[in-house]
Amino acid sequence: MAEQAKLEDSNMANYGGEDHRNAAKAAAQTEKEYVGAGQKAGLEIWRVENRRTENDTPDFGVKRWPENQYGQFYDGDSYIVLNTYYAKDPVTGKKSDKLAWDVHFWLGKDTSIDERGVAAYKTVELDDLLDDGPVQHRETMGNESPLFQSYFKGGIQYLSGGIESGFRKVKPEEYKPRLLEVRKTSKTIKATEVECKVSSMNKGDCYILDSGKLVYKYLGPESSPFEKSAAASLAANICSGRDGKSKVVKVDKDFWEILGGTEAEVEDAASADAKKAKIPQAEKGFEKADVVVHQINDEGGISFTKVEPADAKGYTTAQLDSGDVFVVDNGISIFIWRGKGASAQEKSQAWKLVDQYIEDNGKSPTLPVTVIDEGKVNAVFHSCFAF
Repeated sequence: MAEQAKLEDSNMANYGGEDHRNAAKAAAQTEKEYVGAGQKAGLEIWRVENRRTENDTPDFGVKRWPENQYGQFYDGDSYIVLNTYYAKDPVTGKKSDKLAWDVHFWLGKDTSIDERGVAAYKTVELDDLLDDGPVQHRETMGNESPLFQSYFKGGIQYLSGGIESGFRKVKPEEYKPRLLEVRKTSKTIKATEVECKVSSMNKGDCYILDSGKLVYKYLGPESSPFEKSAAASLAANICSGRDGKSKVVKVDKDFWEILGGTEAEVEDAASADAKKAKIPQAEKGFEKADVVVHQINDEGGISFTKVEPADAKGYTTAQLDSGDVFVVDNGISIFIWRGKGASAQEKSQAWKLVDQYIEDNGKSPTLPVTVIDEGKVNAVFHSCFAF
């Protein structure tokens, strides 16, 4: 058996040290799309754009997403979302003058493996640029964390296609109509693009038919007041981002002509049980009894060990050892907590072990995952513990 290389003899010896951090930050500063990122409170979004050169070689990178398209996500793409805010003073609870960050990489259901990888890498690069200040989150389409949803008061739109769809610039009269099914969640409005025909509709939901110049809103007679209000708000938001080039109108004969059918063909609402099934797990709450904690330790080889609760009330933060990495699963999201003294190997293996844990336990691969370093404040994380 070959002798195992010593850490001090490898290129990981300075991982996490001052020289490594300085080098990582210097590399991140070469990304022109990140110039000015995180320097003032507010939301910033980039889309991963994996193009190919004239020689058919990959050209990976990110590009700032236009502000008037914030909340629009193509299901074939990946995005990086940075929220910068003023941290609260830990003593007074009031806003301080110190900036803090949450950075999310969002993965569309049809995004490519390459784009997923670039999104994760560029998120780490942005973290390096901000001196390891942000809390990192992985988000997946349709299962976004409540925090991510809270950024988009005007709603989230899921659009079909990918990077090429987003670049397409068309005149209003050449616009290809799209039909959005609207649902109001606890944190925001979600609109998912569905096939543009009557058979996609039912009377229990609301729909927006975006034909370019005209934006129609269909308020299902069996839909809730909340859904109707959400659809009206989203239709208005779509138009407001077009500088007066579009307007909201009522359903008319042109609406049904575009969809290729009649109102009589719209199906009745699905059963209550079917509606409940549409609610993503991430929008449901959790109990402390749902929480499971595992410890990642590299003494004698990397290990992933379940930690038993402190008592009948559940886990406590005192069980988190600064020298290791811990994985906290509350049933609707997963946290990777990295202690200040955790080794480079423990940190580098965390994502791989979490993905394996998700697969081995039959959990949804769409579970939101958050990386949080010791000392950073995250209300949802701390709510997993009894005290």
